[in-house]
Amino acid sequence: MATEPGPETRSEPHPLTPASRRGSTLILMAFALALVGIVAATIAYLPRRDRPSTLSVVGGPFRLESSKGGTVDSQALKGKPFLVFFGFTQCPNVCPTTLADLGTLLDEFAAEGGDLQAYYITLDPERDTQGVMREYMASFTDRITGLTGTPQQIEGVTRDYRAFVKRVPLPGGDYTLEHTLMVYMMDRNGGFAGPLDLNAGHALALKQLHKLVADGRNT
Repeated sequence: MATEPGPETRSEPHPLTPASRRGSTLILMAFALALVGIVAATIAYLPRRDRPSTLSVVGGPFRLESSKGGTVDSQALKGKPFLVFFGFTQCPNVCPTTLADLGTLLDEFAAEGGDLQAYYITLDPERDTQGVMREYMASFTDRITGLTGTPQQIEGVTRDYRAFVKRVPLPGGDYTLEHTLMVYMMDRNGGFAGPLDLNAGHALALKQLHKLVADGRNT
């Protein structure tokens, strides 16, 4: 397994072929859409007295290293809605595009008086050290904080958020990752309020954010 590279030694990403990108995107979009259905079905089978008021079967506590220094503890986020997006710094196109779009949206939201933070959690902790995350996140708005941790910590938060990740070997011994593309909206209690729809345009996404901040739900 490769040694964790520092910011100055991080290798350039190996882009997937167009056919591979299309196939991966379709798979991951289907997974994101299916997640909400899976959660709803899970809740439906719970006894009525045990059903959560939000889709709380997605999400969970975490304490991870921040690209801004120190750590981010989800316990300190209680009372504050937030966004979560999974990816990795060597992602060739989808991750940086989504981060840039999300950053623009959050800046627009701030201009309308909103206050919301987003957290970009790496799925590649072996390569994405705290220093690598700090350098990478400098290209995006400071309203998005990069998070990393030990492989065990990342595995735990990935499992709690029901995020999909698959390691795909590349020629020369390198690898890339296929992963969930969804931006998670988390309510003020740390429960899953629904996916943020960036594809439908910022007008709708801004309405989602305002509702999330207003009551922490996406209903």
